[in-house]
Amino acid sequence: MDNTIGDVPLEWYREEEHVGYDADGRKIFKPGKGDSIEHLLQLVDDPSYWRTVFDEKGGNEPKLSKAQVELIQKLRGGVMPRHFFGVEQEIQDVAGQELDKAPGQAREPKRRFIPSKWEAKMVIRIIRSLRNGYLHKPVTNNVSQGLRLIWDSLRTPTGNINVPQSLVIPKTRAPSHIDSYNPPVEYRTTDVFNGSSRNKQTSQVYQNVYGALRKVPSYAPYVIDRFRRCLDLYLCPRVEKHRISVHPSDILPPLPNPKELRPFPTTEMLRMTGHRGKVLSIAPDPTGNWLVSGSSDRTMRKWEISTGRCIRVWHFTKEVKHVAWCPRLGNIISACVGAAVVLIDSADDSGQYSTGQHEAQIPNMEITEHTTPKWAERSGMIFVLHSADVTKVIWHHKGDYFASMVSDGKHVMINRLSRKSSQQIFRHQKFVEIAFQ
Repeated sequence: MDNTIGDVPLEWYREEEHVGYDADGRKIFKPGKGDSIEHLLQLVDDPSYWRTVFDEKGGNEPKLSKAQVELIQKLRGGVMPRHFFGVEQEIQDVAGQELDKAPGQAREPKRRFIPSKWEAKMVIRIIRSLRNGYLHKPVTNNVSQGLRLIWDSLRTPTGNINVPQSLVIPKTRAPSHIDSYNPPVEYRTTDVFNGSSRNKQTSQVYQNVYGALRKVPSYAPYVIDRFRRCLDLYLCPRVEKHRISVHPSDILPPLPNPKELRPFPTTEMLRMTGHRGKVLSIAPDPTGNWLVSGSSDRTMRKWEISTGRCIRVWHFTKEVKHVAWCPRLGNIISACVGAAVVLIDSADDSGQYSTGQHEAQIPNMEITEHTTPKWAERSGMIFVLHSADVTKVIWHHKGDYFASMVSDGKHVMINRLSRKSSQQIFRHQKFVEIAFQ
């Protein structure tokens, strides 16, 4: 049976009984195929029946020759044929001797990979001739030739052509140390963030290291990288974004009217003058009659609140950073002067407050960081010497204990006034504020 349907796919007739039509328009039925028993009988009767194949398009059963069977076996085994069409070509050189290997196997000379000097000289010669005016570009007059511009309709009144700008291609990710096959030792681990934005956890990822480039395997996520790059090019913004110019005054919220913020002090009731430097700390006493202040001029002053009069002045060798009153013993004042806490009785022996100036000389003692503060008494004052500068003192409400913060919160000392003893509870911790419960 000859093929009368041409190049029509046979899949269209797979579920039909016919396979195309003849010249008169009648159906051409498929040839009947024998069952497995008939094939077994033909294989027994005809020894060469195993070389018979069925041509589905032509409808016949041709037999393969021995050469065709051998060629099919070589193709299935992956063996490339040496002789094509039975022609043997012998490669000979000029002298007529046969060559053992094909020509063109010699290495390329190194001079072919180096830029040509003669071409460089030729380029320099052309550039010099253009600069000196020996060569001129051909000038063509479009008007004389009767040519007209295609984009005249897009030209703006200023003379520029209103053509949309070309899109900027998104830049690819720059390679890092993790992309190297043999990075330095300090860059062979990479920190990877895991978890949400609130709970970030980092884990180190070790990358594979290869001694030579020939040992590097094929890049596994190549298809994923190409897909993501295609997404970058496909999803890039098609609209040019212009920078918004906003005045800073438009961003700030409107300020409220000062009348709405009342009550607040509007008049000056009392002014206490006397310090020559900046006042660093003030503290009123529990009764509300007295006020003590410490300044950077190395003095501490005691004031009467009702009149604003300075009652007493104490002079020190360093600036007074913090002052505080004892809650129970109203006459005791604590002052932070350098590395010492000075405890002063602001009243005299008779219990009456006196006026005048006093000088306090801090004792010199060597205190290390690992030792407890030392107590000393001089001129009616008690000195608690620390290893570093004391920045703040907080009293307990009973008036017997007070805590001192040393070196901007690095150490906190608990001191007891009745026994004149100190102890360090917290070590090597950063404190911002201390308080007694």
